[in-house]
Amino acid sequence: MNIVYNCNDKFAVHTAVSITSLFEHNKSADEINVYILGNGVRNLSISRFDETAARYGRAIQVIDLKDYETVLKLMLGKAPDTGSFDVTVLARLFAPSHLPDEVSRFLYLDADTVVLGDISELYDTELSGNVCAMAAEPTIYADTRERLGLGAADPYFNSGMLLVDRIAWERERITAECMDFYKSVNAGALSFPDQDIMNFVLKGRIKHVWQGYNFFSNYAYQSYGNLCAEAPWYSALMSKDDFEGAKAGPKVVHFAGAERPWIKGNFNPYKNEYEKYLAMTPWAGEPKLEGQETKMLMYHCMNLVTKLCPPARRVISAFYYNMKIRGRS
Repeated sequence: MNIVYNCNDKFAVHTAVSITSLFEHNKSADEINVYILGNGVRNLSISRFDETAARYGRAIQVIDLKDYETVLKLMLGKAPDTGSFDVTVLARLFAPSHLPDEVSRFLYLDADTVVLGDISELYDTELSGNVCAMAAEPTIYADTRERLGLGAADPYFNSGMLLVDRIAWERERITAECMDFYKSVNAGALSFPDQDIMNFVLKGRIKHVWQGYNFFSNYAYQSYGNLCAEAPWYSALMSKDDFEGAKAGPKVVHFAGAERPWIKGNFNPYKNEYEKYLAMTPWAGEPKLEGQETKMLMYHCMNLVTKLCPPARRVISAFYYNMKIRGRS
């Protein structure tokens, strides 16, 4: 299996947690090669990645994205605008051009994930002529969908887990398509830059996979009925039984949202899993980020409200979107 991450040095510790959980749950795999597209990753972090790889007899290669932001600026004709996200998020769009020639397929995972099961079945998914496979994001903002021209029945996918046919990606010049689209729009208006780009460019060329392969930690508070009410198109992709199965035993948990397990005072339902694998990395004992305890409490209250009154969550999300995201357009 060829697994790809991208990160800056700040997220190196979380990348190591994800990689460690990957190695722990996939010991039966004959070969796992991990490639990290690194934007400013320090030598100390690289040596710690090497230590992690040696512990499992696996391979981790940090690919230095030299002058990454300068190259992006030259390519786009202006400084890249990724809103509240670090510019490193765009690196996944360039992954195929950085990998060894022998890699014909790869699985990209966000750094803020933990792997909780064998993912060989995901890796071997038949793409049926599609360029890639992704899991749906039914909680995406309606305005985001409208800006991308998605119809009522069109799905929207999350880019935190991405299974790519590298040969098809390069043959169809997907990276170039993505950059052309990025240059043609007001980039600051994109809610989730790399993700929105892929949902537009790859429409009709994405195979849907089980939600358990990219399970948002806050979906633990969601019901299938509420997700279908929020996104009527979701029921065509995911049955109630499949969603409940993902909820009961996700293979990849994604810490999307504000309730991150590395923030002091968080109530994330999967924080114990994160801490378990953190303790197995060279970053063991890394202190939690402080100063957001009130925010964590408020976010947890919102998650509890989601279980009791789902429409209230939608109202809160709409308010946040209008205040923090839509205003950038």
